[in-house]
Amino acid sequence: MADGNDPPVRLIDLILFAPVGLATLVQRELPQLVAAGKTRVDNRITLAKFVGRMAVRQTSNEFNRRMQNLEQARAAEASHPGAIPVSFKEADDSKAQGPTSLPAALGIDNYDTLAASNIVQRLSSLSTVQLDHVRAYEQANRARRTILGKIAQLQAL
Repeated sequence: MADGNDPPVRLIDLILFAPVGLATLVQRELPQLVAAGKTRVDNRITLAKFVGRMAVRQTSNEFNRRMQNLEQARAAEASHPGAIPVSFKEADDSKAQGPTSLPAALGIDNYDTLAASNIVQRLSSLSTVQLDHVRAYEQANRARRTILGKIAQLQAL
C-alpha cells in the first residue's frame, strides 16, 4: 500500500483526482451557487429601486413644500401690501447665503439670535401684519415648525 505522503502519489492525486473531484463538486453545487448569486443581485436591485423611489418622493415633497411656501408668501403680499415679498429664488438663495435682511417691521428685537421657544412666547403680542412678516421671514430662512405653527394658530383666532 502506498503512503499518502509519497510525492509521486501526491502528484497523481493533484493532477488526476483533484480535477475530477472539482468537476463533480461544480456539477453538484453550481445550480445552488447560481441561485444564491441571482438572489443576491435581485435583492440589491430591489434595494436600489426602493432608495430611488424614496429619493424621488422626498425631492417631490420638498419641491411641493417650497411651492406652497411661495404661494403663501405671494398671497400674504397680495393681501398685505407691506408684507415681505419672497420669491422662489430668494427663498432658495437664503438657505445658501444665510438669513435675508430683517425689516424693522418684524416686531421682535434680535430675532435671529433667539431660540424658537423665545420667539413663540413673543408672537401673541404682535399685530397681524407683524405676524405676516415673521411668517414670511421664517419661511424664507429657517422654516422652524414651532414658530410657523404658532403663527398659524394665532392667525386662526
